[in-house]
Amino acid sequence: MPEVLTFEMPRVETVVQGAGAVREVGAELDRRGLRRVFLVTGRSVGGSEAFAKLAADLGDRVAGTFSRIKAHNPVELIVELIGQARAAEADAFVAVGGGSPCDAAKLAAIGLSEGSGSVEDLARNYLEFEYPSTIRRRPLTGTPMPVFAVPTTLSAAEWDGFAGSVDESRDTKDLTVYLEATPRVVFLDPEFCASTPRDLWATTGVRALDHAVETAYAKNAHPFTTALAEGALTILAEHLPRSVRDPHDHEAALKCLQAAWMSIVGVHNVSLGLSHAIGHQLGAVGIPHGVTSCIMLPHVMRFLEPVTSAEQARMARSLQRVQGDAEELSAADRLERILDELAVPRRVSEFGVGREKLNGVARAALGDIVVRESPRTVDETVIRELLETVW
Repeated sequence: MPEVLTFEMPRVETVVQGAGAVREVGAELDRRGLRRVFLVTGRSVGGSEAFAKLAADLGDRVAGTFSRIKAHNPVELIVELIGQARAAEADAFVAVGGGSPCDAAKLAAIGLSEGSGSVEDLARNYLEFEYPSTIRRRPLTGTPMPVFAVPTTLSAAEWDGFAGSVDESRDTKDLTVYLEATPRVVFLDPEFCASTPRDLWATTGVRALDHAVETAYAKNAHPFTTALAEGALTILAEHLPRSVRDPHDHEAALKCLQAAWMSIVGVHNVSLGLSHAIGHQLGAVGIPHGVTSCIMLPHVMRFLEPVTSAEQARMARSLQRVQGDAEELSAADRLERILDELAVPRRVSEFGVGREKLNGVARAALGDIVVRESPRTVDETVIRELLETVW
């Protein structure tokens, strides 16, 4: 008899999409009776005209703004955010920007529900994982505050309850995972995204490609998520280069935002894998979020090809249809063509990370929960060898 499994459906309630979608944030807040919102963003987006216009449109609904979010979320900043939101008596977060502001809002929502006020308090909610399958997680005692998300990149953090933070004293990225922290409403606005630097748009688009690839050949792959992942792969291959060339191509940008959604929507059921496990920990030593996928994904695909040949053959055929040639190339080779066209970074050493950091990255990656769905067994030595290849 087949094993009986449970599939947790995504928890996003509403997706508002199209040019000008951010003008509906106030209406969606009002519809839910949310009156004191706390805006969460980084310095770049927080200093933009578009953000100022959004804040002005929300008017006296805004109880406070935290615009000092940094990549990968140093945990001390999350403690500050929680304290400010608590003092403002906020009843919702609106995260504006890439994956880090969205994760920060999720972490703060969890922290507020659990009465957290320190780094040590937040650490109680980290998911603990020991390879290959031991998981420990503290149950929530409260209900996280609602989060609304306005993404400006393709990192796709807005679709799930995963949130990462970095403890710089340990050079480690920790995961906090609660489905209940998933944003309630997401606003996909290609016009709002037009000011996103194109290198950031490109690298986070590769991150979405990484989501699609890893969910399609995960050990626990599911037909629902595989179909969406394969669709996302094709859409991104066609539209990501277009939207990188022209930030005002709103049709291409919206297609990319939708494909990023498709790439990860079932992630609480079908895990990401080895590329993400290593990428999370490369992030902890200073490599930008999307860039880690540009560096790792083709090499991880080649490592896994012996046990995922059927899945990767399907990917290769999908990419071949988009790329429009008759060459017999692997999925990894076709992905490399996209990376070449996007001109994204490809080496760890480009970011000043010394070889002496690689052992620590390998050790931390083996303790990252998403590594458990790697279709091939791995250990620190295997991961270290992959890192040496991309250094």
